[in-house]
Amino acid sequence: MDTSAWERLAAVLDKIPNSYTHVDDNSHIAILKWIFTEEEADLASRMKLRGETVEEMAERLEEDLGHLGSLLEPMAKKGQIRAWTSSTGRRYCLMPFAVGIWEEQVGRVDEEFAQLAEDYFQKGKGAGLFDTEPAIMRVIPVNKTINSELEIKPYQIAENMINESKSWGVRECICKKQQGLLGNPCSYPETVCIVLGKNENSLDEDEQTMKLSKEETLEKLREAEEAGLVHCTMNMKKGHYYICNCCTCCCQVLRGVSEAGQPHAYVKSDYIIEVDGDLCSGCETCIERCQFDALTLPEDIISVNSERCIGCGVCAITCPEGALQLVAREGGTKEPPENFMDWMTQKATSRGVDPSDLL
Repeated sequence: MDTSAWERLAAVLDKIPNSYTHVDDNSHIAILKWIFTEEEADLASRMKLRGETVEEMAERLEEDLGHLGSLLEPMAKKGQIRAWTSSTGRRYCLMPFAVGIWEEQVGRVDEEFAQLAEDYFQKGKGAGLFDTEPAIMRVIPVNKTINSELEIKPYQIAENMINESKSWGVRECICKKQQGLLGNPCSYPETVCIVLGKNENSLDEDEQTMKLSKEETLEKLREAEEAGLVHCTMNMKKGHYYICNCCTCCCQVLRGVSEAGQPHAYVKSDYIIEVDGDLCSGCETCIERCQFDALTLPEDIISVNSERCIGCGVCAITCPEGALQLVAREGGTKEPPENFMDWMTQKATSRGVDPSDLL
């Protein structure tokens, strides 16, 4: 085996519509070397995005069945690949780097890995993922802050996603944990990543996730919004499997978009905050809550910077006068992809990549 296993894996990960940004100083390779041994990287680089049994994979790769089996299960436990038990047997598949491999390192991350990741994210800037359509994440507004006259669609309501799921859980946020290891502890709650499953036993094999009831999950959602965190999920209509509760101090997505000056252009949102000048007392409570510097008090009434507001509604729930509410963004927004496969297809077209050989 030559020494290019990690380079091959990096190239494969970048062929996935989610992208895996290559950078000149090779920090994208350094992070893969921490996550994968050479043998693991070689195998991952030859895996498919669709699930295969060990028997199917051994036949396709012309590899020894026993040797493959000895590699795959440990790789799944280390969050390098995805594994699940289906009616046709145990299946294994390649994951994107994000959302996927990065998040699954939450149980392994140490100070060395935290710094490698920081170097990579700062240099890569999410190129390919953030600067092409469709966006990977969609802001889910705090439901009670939306103008009651607006038509609200199911994919715009976090509570709907929770109610329609069959299993629920919460896990530690990898971004918050990474920043803590770098000496930047987060002031917000840290175990806030909500995981959703379409079947009752979907999370039984997920060792990183603490299982919750539906009621406990709804309460976790309320706790997150009261703390001032921003609800985000995959930018699609159906099939949501997570609700992130994010902050601009830690979240790799929100950190990036908050620095861009036009965050709503990179994280999709259908809304913008509106101020009722007759009710606003200029107390500035909302300014303290906004993580995107979208609100200012130039005179006596709060002013909204439409280029920076992402329509999350976090500011509105603590307004003592009830002067803030979310309204539809002027000009409307494009409807999100129907499901994950639709998102992948649109993203591949936008990036000019063809992942068909990985399917």
